[in-house]
Amino acid sequence: MASEHINIPYDELTELCESGDLNAVARLLEELHPTDIATALDGLKIDDSEILEIFRLLPNEVSAETLLEMEGELRELLVDSVSHVELGELVEGMETDDVADLVGEMDADDARKVLAGMDFEESEAIRELLKYPDDTAGGKMQAELIAVSADATVSNTLIDIREKGKEVDHFTSVFAVDVEGRLVGTVPLDRLILADADTVIKDITDIEATRVTVDVDQEEVAKMFRRYDLLSMPVVDLDDRVVGRITIDDVVDVIEDEIFEDFFRVASLNVEERSMDSALRSFKLRAPWLLINVLTAFASASVVKIFQGTIETMVILAVFMPVVAGLGGNAATQAITVMVRGLALGEMNHLEHTRRLLAKEALVGLSNGLLVGVLAAFISYLFGASLMIGFLLFLAMTANLVIAGVCGSFIPLLLKWLGVDPALSSSVFVTACTDIGGFFTFLGLATVFLKAGLL
Repeated sequence: MASEHINIPYDELTELCESGDLNAVARLLEELHPTDIATALDGLKIDDSEILEIFRLLPNEVSAETLLEMEGELRELLVDSVSHVELGELVEGMETDDVADLVGEMDADDARKVLAGMDFEESEAIRELLKYPDDTAGGKMQAELIAVSADATVSNTLIDIREKGKEVDHFTSVFAVDVEGRLVGTVPLDRLILADADTVIKDITDIEATRVTVDVDQEEVAKMFRRYDLLSMPVVDLDDRVVGRITIDDVVDVIEDEIFEDFFRVASLNVEERSMDSALRSFKLRAPWLLINVLTAFASASVVKIFQGTIETMVILAVFMPVVAGLGGNAATQAITVMVRGLALGEMNHLEHTRRLLAKEALVGLSNGLLVGVLAAFISYLFGASLMIGFLLFLAMTANLVIAGVCGSFIPLLLKWLGVDPALSSSVFVTACTDIGGFFTFLGLATVFLKAGLL
C-alpha cells in the first residue's frame, strides 16, 4: 500500500483543507492520477460536503475517471449526492462497461433517470449490458468494438477502421463477421496493416481465435486470458453474433476481485468490507460469521465436556489441549490455501486429480504430524509431563494433522460441488473439524490410557 501514497501530498492537501481553500485542493488533485485522487479523497479527514465540493471542482473528464476508481461508501456518497444531470454528463465519456457498472449500483429510479439523460444509442447499449449478471462475460464486456466484413478487402477495411476507431479505445484486433453478424474470427492489427491492399479479410482471419459466450463465468474468462495470453477477446451471444469484447484491463480487475474475495472468504469476512468503513458497517458485516463461529466453538466444547472426568483426573491434559487444536488449525489453513488456489486455477478437472490430491494431503498431514508430534512430546517432557503423556500427545498430534489435511482439502471440494464458494470452508468449518477431531483424539486416547492403567 505504501507505493499508492508516494505521489499524494497529504500534508499539503490537509493544510489547504484546514485553510478552507478547496479550489486549491482541486487544482492540486487535478495533477494526480485518478487512482491517486480517489485514494486521497478517501484518506482526507474532511466532511462529506467538502469531499463533494472538491469532486465538483474537478474537470469532468478527471472526475469521471476518479469516480470509476472509487470504492465502497465514498463512491456511494458521490453517486447519491451528484444530480442526475451531472452524473449523465460524467458518464458520457466513459466506456459502456464502466457506465453499466455504475448504473447497476443505483436503485431503479435513479438508473432510469441517468439513462434517460444519455444519448439514445449509448443508453440502449447500457441497457443491453445490464441484462447480464455482473460476474459473467456479458456483465464484464464493453459494447465498443470494431467489426468488419469478412468479405471486404484490406484497403476498404482500413478506411472503415479509421472511421469506427474514433469511438473505440485501445483496440489491438478487429473482429471479422459474416453478413448476419456472426463471428468468423479475429484479425490482429499488425497482420491487417502488413497485408496487401487487395487481400480479402477472411484470408488473414484467425478463425480459431478464442471467443466466449455471454453466460460464461468471469473466473473462466480470466483463466482463458491467462492460458492464451490474450489482450482482448470477442464476446458472442448464443447465436454466435458478436455483441461485445472483453479487454485485459477488465480481466485484471476480475483477477484482483477474485483474489481478494478468496482472501476475505478464508478470513470469514464479507467481500464488501473496506478498511475505511465505519465501525457500525464493519460490525454488521463481521458479526454473522462470528455468530456461526460461536456455534462451532460450542460444538468443540461439547466434546471436551464429554471427557470432563478424564480432565479432572489429569489436569495437565488441559495444558496440552490447545497445542493439539492449534497445530491442527494451522495445518488445515495450509491445505485450504493450496486447494482453493488449485480450484481457482482449474487444476482439478478430473476425479483422478481429486483422489491424488486427497491422498497427498493425507500423507503430508501424516508426515508433518509425526514430525511435530515428536517435537511436542519432547517439549511436554521438559514441561514436566510423563513419557506416556508425551506419547499420547504424539499420537493425537499425528492424527489431528491427518484430519487437518483431509478436511482442509475435502471440504473446499465439497462446497465447490454444492455450488458454494470453496473459500468459505476456511476458519469456521475446517477449524471446527480440527478442534473437534483434536480434542476427541487427545482426550479419547487419554481416557483409554487411564482405563488401561498407562497414565
